[in-house]
Amino acid sequence: MFTKDYVNYKPIKLRAEDDNDLEIISKCLFQAIFFDSEMTFLKDKNIFLMSVERFTWESCESKDENLFQVLCIIQIHMVDSFIVENILNKESKGLHSLTSVAYDNGILMFTFDKKASIRFSIRNLKLYIEDVKKPIKPAIVPVRNKG
Repeated sequence: MFTKDYVNYKPIKLRAEDDNDLEIISKCLFQAIFFDSEMTFLKDKNIFLMSVERFTWESCESKDENLFQVLCIIQIHMVDSFIVENILNKESKGLHSLTSVAYDNGILMFTFDKKASIRFSIRNLKLYIEDVKKPIKPAIVPVRNKG
């Protein structure tokens, strides 16, 4: 499906059901680009969907020339409710960069730059991510702290 041009990249399809799983997913989603308009809540199914452009940190070997950007779908299941802060308003400008994903006591939180966040009240941790398109070279290579 993907050519040698993609170096070590392999599309990911991951599931998080505990803190260890979530830590891996959080690393894969670090600095993912998110637009306000790229999310929806399927209330009848209690599923929240979000589309992000994530960076392929897991396969770049700390080399900028090996880093790609790929469209990734995030599914969060068993969502009872959610609260957004500094998203979907005039000040947000619609574009965000994901800084962290955390879970504790039925609350799943996605934190973005510029004090933006989405806080989910969930019955149980069940989160899926999947790359859905071919990767592309990013217009700007984000900086990632080593270590």
